[in-house]
Amino acid sequence: MLNSFKRLIIPTTALFVVLNFTTGVLIKVQAADYIKKPSETHHQSFEPYENPIVIPEPRPKGVTVRVKEVTTYEVVVDEQKVASNSVTMDDLELTEVTDKKKINFHQVDCYFYAKVKQTQERTTDFVSSTRWREGEQYWLSDGGKYVEWEPWSEWYTGRKW
Repeated sequence: MLNSFKRLIIPTTALFVVLNFTTGVLIKVQAADYIKKPSETHHQSFEPYENPIVIPEPRPKGVTVRVKEVTTYEVVVDEQKVASNSVTMDDLELTEVTDKKKINFHQVDCYFYAKVKQTQERTTDFVSSTRWREGEQYWLSDGGKYVEWEPWSEWYTGRKW
């Protein structure tokens, strides 16, 4: 059985080598033509631009400006903890809901809903701006305090808002 395979393999290999040798010349010629002409979508990274970028004179000079950013938000805390002065940092944490699919609302009870507001203020020596957003906070029986925020308002400068 092994000898019959050898009889088939040797002529087949020879035929493959002959065919590959005869068609290899044509393939190399086509490849050489292709290498000479890059495609039209080709972009050379370090090729200088045809129209150079003009930087205006005098050139702008960067200066560092100190920005103070303060974020303030309302959060609902258990009344008994506030009365006994035992509010912890964990009581102030809110989990922002970005995907409601992660919370199984059918297996937990909602204890509480409240409207909350978040304000963000940026101040420099030159300008002061404020923006805000409102949200809905809710407590679930799984122990989580969640908030769904609405989009931020525009930045308002001075007393405009």
